[in-house]
Amino acid sequence: MNPEHHEEQNGPSEAMLVLLEQGSDGVHRATRQHWMLSKPVTTIGRWEDNAVAIPDRWISRHHAEVRREGQRYVLYDLDSKNGSFLNGKAVTDPLPLENGDRIQLSPNYSLGFVDSESTAPLLHRQPGVRIDEDARRVWVQGHELDPPLSGAQFALLRALVRTPGLVYSRDDLRAIAWPGESPDGISDEAVNSLIRRLRRRLMEVDPGHRYIYAIRGHGFKLEQPE
Repeated sequence: MNPEHHEEQNGPSEAMLVLLEQGSDGVHRATRQHWMLSKPVTTIGRWEDNAVAIPDRWISRHHAEVRREGQRYVLYDLDSKNGSFLNGKAVTDPLPLENGDRIQLSPNYSLGFVDSESTAPLLHRQPGVRIDEDARRVWVQGHELDPPLSGAQFALLRALVRTPGLVYSRDDLRAIAWPGESPDGISDEAVNSLIRRLRRRLMEVDPGHRYIYAIRGHGFKLEQPE
């Protein structure tokens, strides 16, 4: 038996964190962005090397982490500058997480904890594209893409999903999809072809929405369905 599969069977099923963003009325509401807690430790912070990277100046470079300990998930603050709060309580010692808990990181952003028993139905209810960055899995309208995306397709989709509505230039996409390669050797047509293949995979499941849109003279962006 695969060791990783064996560990999953004997440990808890995967839970997840859902990004909550403050609206104009000051209320934090769930966004479409989420992260599966598929590893023993999930780091949270401002820098991109975190599993959960949130670019907000209030959040420390390495702010907090969630550890899977036996049958539960536990929140640790990593001596963050502005502190972590669980349901309004400052996290000074490790605190176990329960379904529906809110992890406050900054005035603008929180994370909602969804336990393993609630994960599958939540994923199914949410429209549009969802990804599990660690397991490299993708769902469209609750249906998982099979076969999985190629490495370049997944890297591109991950960036687009993290920042829906943000326009990426072709140079941006070259660096994202082909890291470490000279951009001079990657033509515009190669970028366009990658976009077409990725869009086609998404629209195989949901032909009623285009997902990736070209912005003439600027680049490409992702738009989730309402």
